[in-house]
Amino acid sequence: MADIYRTAREEHYFYLGPSTSEFSPFSSGITFADPNYHIMRPNGDHYVFEYILNGRGYIYFNEEKVSLGPGAAYIIHPCTYHHYYSDPLDPWTKIWLNARGMLVQHLLSDYRLNTNCYIRNFRDSKYLSLALEAMKTDPVHCKNDLALFLHHHIKLFSNALIRDQEKNSPAFAMKCFIEQNLNHALSIGEIAAHVHLSRSRANDLFRKEYQISPYHYYLSLRLEISMNLLRQTSMTVQEISNHLGFPDYHHFTAFFKKRCGVTPTAYRLENR
Repeated sequence: MADIYRTAREEHYFYLGPSTSEFSPFSSGITFADPNYHIMRPNGDHYVFEYILNGRGYIYFNEEKVSLGPGAAYIIHPCTYHHYYSDPLDPWTKIWLNARGMLVQHLLSDYRLNTNCYIRNFRDSKYLSLALEAMKTDPVHCKNDLALFLHHHIKLFSNALIRDQEKNSPAFAMKCFIEQNLNHALSIGEIAAHVHLSRSRANDLFRKEYQISPYHYYLSLRLEISMNLLRQTSMTVQEISNHLGFPDYHHFTAFFKKRCGVTPTAYRLENR
């Protein structure tokens, strides 16, 4: 199946500086309202970052057609099916950036955006607008600025997606809360209170989603961090204890030995 690229109303700019496999931005622009706008790439070869300013359009995610309007944003990965088009009765105006490279892949992976995704209420075009202006005014030397703007955009997108998912999934909200507080002492009561649930209800929902209780998930991550720090750093046991928010060295040692069968010091000696 051949690619389809159809629009008559677009302002776009190309990056003209040196590109590498690490990061290769190549175009940015604004697509204006055009009822005939239609893009289809059966096997797209680049990352697509787009934000809808006005109007509406349709985009396919995993064979599902999704309608998106003003304030929505989406990310499409390479080597996937790219298919999106304007609503002919209310065609969208949107701003976009296209790029390739390992940097983009790593950023999206770090922020857990490993698949094509969208947010209906993103409402922040700042960094895509800055990227467009940079490519427009200095297409040869804007690469570092583009990398910075893209990083900020991806971070905002990830945070917004997490907030959106938290509204619909108490289990996911607990998981995020735990992962953000691994250097603090938490109780199951505090984890449950974060999502305004009883301890028993919080346990049930989390187990159903992740096959482990929220408190044991919290303990397993703290243990994993402890083991990594003991193997890979020169931090003292006391420093690791402080870093993870244990009341004192003895509490940390007891926690570690109960789960690993050896003291932190013995574990370090065995794994150096």
